Amino acid sequence: MGLRAPILFLFSWALALGQPAHSITKIVSAASGAAVVAPNSIATIYGVNLTDRTESATALPLPIQLAGITVVVDGPGLSTGAALIYASPTQINFVVPAGILPGTARVSVVGPEIIFASSTVLVQTVAPALFSANGDGAGVAAAIGIRTVIPTNMQTTVAVFLCDAPSGHCHAIPLDVGIDAPLTLELFGTGIRGGSKISATIGGMPVPVQYAGPQPQFPGLDQVNLPLILSLRGAGTVDIVLTVDGQASNPVQVAIQ
Repeated sequence: MGLRAPILFLFSWALALGQPAHSITKIVSAASGAAVVAPNSIATIYGVNLTDRTESATALPLPIQLAGITVVVDGPGLSTGAALIYASPTQINFVVPAGILPGTARVSVVGPEIIFASSTVLVQTVAPALFSANGDGAGVAAAIGIRTVIPTNMQTTVAVFLCDAPSGHCHAIPLDVGIDAPLTLELFGTGIRGGSKISATIGGMPVPVQYAGPQPQFPGLDQVNLPLILSLRGAGTVDIVLTVDGQASNPVQVAIQ
């Protein structure tokens, strides 16, 4: 009788040690890594044992369950499951629900009948962020160039970056701004579409914003079109910064010859 309680305690402790720990280490913008998101933006959860397998969404509309889990967002104005793009034991990419209001939101990774992990993230009306080719929000822009030949208006695609094998590291390809065939950059980001006042600089020089808003094919993804103006010729490797309602994005780079 006297040994029963200690044995039961040790048995329960051993069972507990055998269960994987579930935790969220951070929730950030999928593009910049900044700890702030916006409605209809793509966010990333990093953590430990978030799922027991890896799975990606393969069709639209995006699912709200992936790899056996859902992501529930509780914030000002709503409580709902988020659309999921990718889920793995250490990372989940999801689209922040459109109806959420600015403030602090609680994000929970929910498995069958249990909350695996929970944390909070700051939600703002806009959280401008640009994707980089290296996937870390820095270095060369994840962009494509569109060259338009005048006066035919024929368009061709121009590569902005090249990724080395086997490292996968991406670097900028020098771009010719063109005279009779001007070049426009199509950049991709998130947290941009809710803004009303949008401006951009390349190498510190203001450039017109031809378009800034949703990219029509993929949920949560935004697109920004910027012309490479002639005065940028010879600028070298320069930063691109987008400012939305007074908030600056992370800088990404292009090379201009």
